[in-house]
Amino acid sequence: MGNRTWQMIPSSRGMSALYLVVGVILAISAANQLTNEMAVLPLLSGCAAVALVITAVVGLVRPGSRTSPR
Repeated sequence: MGNRTWQMIPSSRGMSALYLVVGVILAISAANQLTNEMAVLPLLSGCAAVALVITAVVGLVRPGSRTSPR
């Protein structure tokens, strides 16, 4: 097997940091909406925000997993 990179990881450290900031903002917003009422859309938004934060952290912690810019 060849060396495979994750295609969903941002290609630069700056983009990973941007993903992290956006993910945290979305997670805070979803948590704020969920305190008022339980709804499906804020729950899905919160899950997407957590996935975005995980993707950003992987891009920041493991630079070898980032895709090379084309």
